Amino acid sequence: MSFILGTVPTWISNSFPVFERICLVILALLAITLIVLVFMQITGGSETNNVITGNQDSYYSQNKSGSREGRITRLVYIVLGLVIFFAVLYFVLLKIPTMF
Repeated sequence: MSFILGTVPTWISNSFPVFERICLVILALLAITLIVLVFMQITGGSETNNVITGNQDSYYSQNKSGSREGRITRLVYIVLGLVIFFAVLYFVLLKIPTMF
């Protein structure tokens, strides 16, 4: 009810800067982790098509989700999702109360 009248409780105004810094630190750590994971991925320059059939499927390409490369790719997607979540949380939800 007090938020509707335009006043914010003191516990919210005191905890927002702390939560904002924590969110920013988590976002920075996730961004660094994402950069490291992308550099750890193996760049596959040997993915050539079969000259006669044009088929590029192999046993390795069909089952690479269980390999190191597949685990790193899955981890990249997870960290990227967390970066998007914390970026929305930081830049949208935490900055809206300070705009008014």
